[in-house]
Amino acid sequence: MISGVARPEPFGVAAIITDRLGRVLMHLRDDHPGIAWPGYWSLPSGLAEPGETAAEAMSRELHEETGLSIALTQRLEHPKDAEGDRVVFFTGSWDGDPATIPLTEGVKLEFYPLPGLADLRVPPFVALALRQLQGRGLLGGGVGVVGS
Repeated sequence: MISGVARPEPFGVAAIITDRLGRVLMHLRDDHPGIAWPGYWSLPSGLAEPGETAAEAMSRELHEETGLSIALTQRLEHPKDAEGDRVVFFTGSWDGDPATIPLTEGVKLEFYPLPGLADLRVPPFVALALRQLQGRGLLGGGVGVVGS
């Protein structure tokens, strides 16, 4: 607390973007010290800035990392990720070609079918969210195809 005012806990946001084939847009993170999950395949994601709502933070992060501005729906919230941050997950769809996106962060963007995600190095909290959304019927593919 500062001056008797409780500060809101920091929180993260992540976007599960699928195409018409049900593939998930994954972001290969830079492999540099000091960033979360270096060298992992993750979702477009980031931390909210002070005063931002989850929707505002997700729109900003998605635009920063991909240049995309698409409609998103909040689907899931995890109490904590490995860094101790609450994470709010959104879903949306986009049928473009990730190879046409000029990256400002990370190494690569690519669509993967859900079964193919089991072969990628994915942060555990991302794998858990994908499994939960599959189980609720909000993502295509068979339940349990995403590894942990």
